[in-house]
Amino acid sequence: MRHHHPAVRGCYPVDEGLCALHQRASLGNMPANWRRSKSVNPASRPRRQDPRRMKKRSLLGLVAAVPLVFLAGCGGSSEKEATVRLLNASAGYSSVDLYVEDEKEIGAVGFGTLSDYVGVTSGDVTAEFTNAGSTTALLTKSLSLGTDDAYTVVTYGWEGAIKSVLITENQDDADSGESSVSVLNTAVDAGALDIYLTGTDESLDSSTPVLSNVSGGSRSSFATVKAGTYRLRITGYGDTSDLRLDIAQAVVSSTGVYTFVLTPGSGGVLVNSLMLKQGGALTQQLNTKARARVVAGMASGGKVTVKAGSTTLATAAASPAIKDYALIDAGTVTLTTSVDGTALTSTTQTIKAGSDTTLLVTGNSAADATVKVLSDDNRLPTVSTKFKMRLVHAAPSLASDALTLTLDLEDLVTDLTWGTSSSFVSRTGTSSSSLEVNSLSSTTPVFSVTEQAYLSNSIYTVFVYDTSAGVATAKVKKDR
Repeated sequence: MRHHHPAVRGCYPVDEGLCALHQRASLGNMPANWRRSKSVNPASRPRRQDPRRMKKRSLLGLVAAVPLVFLAGCGGSSEKEATVRLLNASAGYSSVDLYVEDEKEIGAVGFGTLSDYVGVTSGDVTAEFTNAGSTTALLTKSLSLGTDDAYTVVTYGWEGAIKSVLITENQDDADSGESSVSVLNTAVDAGALDIYLTGTDESLDSSTPVLSNVSGGSRSSFATVKAGTYRLRITGYGDTSDLRLDIAQAVVSSTGVYTFVLTPGSGGVLVNSLMLKQGGALTQQLNTKARARVVAGMASGGKVTVKAGSTTLATAAASPAIKDYALIDAGTVTLTTSVDGTALTSTTQTIKAGSDTTLLVTGNSAADATVKVLSDDNRLPTVSTKFKMRLVHAAPSLASDALTLTLDLEDLVTDLTWGTSSSFVSRTGTSSSSLEVNSLSSTTPVFSVTEQAYLSNSIYTVFVYDTSAGVATAKVKKDR
């Protein structure tokens, strides 16, 4: 069955004389807001009747009752319209307005929410997106809108890099007992993703993705599934252990057409989902997890154990060590840490859903050990030819020294104190460069490496730590 959005426009072919009669009606009697409805539900517009089945007497009565309904299409005074709504999937913008042909059509659409439909001029039009309440365009796009067609405009992207995509709502309804599903991956930093719809307890290792290898910034084709309730899981492409989102219940109805709009978490790797029904409502499917890892930076090879809530992130990890990221429950998290079997005082941290965090445990012994919570920005560079790099100071032997990071004799980071991380710095990718870490108290580099490639569209962290012999050195870790 074709998904159809009927519209009330034009002159029905009832009778040429009837049209002529209504062309003589006074335009001054038309309501000021008749030509454009600011909130339109395409599915609710009445379907046209076959006028040949109507008796002449009924038509004359209709003339007296509602002359202006027919007037719009009898003489070219009607305005051709499309119906449009706005979905704000822009993680960098909390609220967005939409202008079409310099007229504000939709206002103050919050992140992760969907506006009502509105009628706008069809044809080739100019659309502008602004911060709510502002008239300064963040993005200007040319849109081609068909008369009587319905669309969802999706904005996405981080602050300073907003983009948009136009979804034409013309997909055929699914058959009875089935649903059609597609994916729009606006989580560009997350890379290519696989989408699974399974039973609650089904293993991903024995499951097949409904849609696979959906790259960032692209939309998949439609797949057909049985209507019902599923567990929605999204993973990195080809890796079932790389879980990016896990939603216990995702309901798709009979004949429904759905697009899972994926948005990025703040760390750049985990994702959220906004399940958009064609002609219908939006369902938020937000991540409740975060990613965390442990860096053991104790002197003399001290062994570190860390739990975040109920999740063990490291067990007697001998320093120096950089553990892999693991999923933890987001929110207020209790950190339980021990060094060489001696428990440290537990602390609580607020860890945001979708974020990436490094828990740096450093010190000379359990007596002075501290847990530093470092925020990890694993979003890819906004310019694909560049890489991102930062420095982490985790060397107790240099606790009183600040560090400097240079690349090809250029300072990237200066005066970094112990137990902290620098901000990320972006530079153009290179096939052969020299990198050094220096301390202010020594003329000899703490660490030096030459003829090393640093790839574009990548992320690096330079960790400075003490060896088990108490000598400071460093490791360049490619995080993405």
